[in-house]
Amino acid sequence: MLDFNRRPAAHDGSHDRSEALFYYFRLDDQVPENHLLRLIDKHISFAFVHERLRDRYSETGRPSIDPELLLRILLIGYLYGSTSERRLVEELRMHLAWRWFTGMGFDQEIPHHFHPLQEPPWTISGIAVVRGVV
Repeated sequence: MLDFNRRPAAHDGSHDRSEALFYYFRLDDQVPENHLLRLIDKHISFAFVHERLRDRYSETGRPSIDPELLLRILLIGYLYGSTSERRLVEELRMHLAWRWFTGMGFDQEIPHHFHPLQEPPWTISGIAVVRGVV
């Protein structure tokens, strides 16, 4: 009879899956020098986005998503063929290079109100500018 609860012998190459409480590494060290997103980041400055969208953001109300961050997320979605914002956010939570490109560490939460295709009509102009850049 098979015993499925029996641990395999150590000589079979198996290892116990364990999770450390803390990991010590830099995202920058994990992204290869020739990675597409690293090359884009090296050759394209996204600083113009703040100037271009300055009049679209209000000083009052809830804090907005950084327009450069939004552009970088949308660009990732475009480059990697993401057709779903929900899937894009899920992938962004896991993908090291994507996190690095957006400047978001694993200790930072992805904007919970990130739904650029579902913005109300009166705010679509800012999103349209970002899409026009992409």
